[in-house]
Amino acid sequence: MTEPLLPGNGTPVAPPAAARSSGVLAPAAFSAASLPAQLREIILAVDGVTTVYPARPLWQTIAGAARSAVGGATPSPVDVTEAGTGTAVTTVKARIGVSGAYPAPDVARAVAAAVRQHFSPQPVSVEVAIVHIGGDQIGTN
Repeated sequence: MTEPLLPGNGTPVAPPAAARSSGVLAPAAFSAASLPAQLREIILAVDGVTTVYPARPLWQTIAGAARSAVGGATPSPVDVTEAGTGTAVTTVKARIGVSGAYPAPDVARAVAAAVRQHFSPQPVSVEVAIVHIGGDQIGTN
């Protein structure tokens, strides 16, 4: 997906008011625990996104399934892997549902652009998986 994102064609909308309230969108402004939730809100604000699925399905991790069953914990909506020593790139993985009214590749690119804008100027690697396409509901944002 190396096609350019054309203005007005899937361009991400402004982040939700909750993300703008402080006037600062830098990841440092949020605790590590709230960053996935904050990114979920930013992703949901993109036109064409109908839902954000858990970054890692429970069936992929036995520990996650056990935690969920015992403690009622919900899986993270967005997977954020902080940059390690010697690297400057944070990795963000998201799984989304897309409305059938929007081209799915454009929506995925818009989500990646919105996440990159959130982390700017820090470099970030963004992986967006489209889990579901279709449905009549456009954005629950």
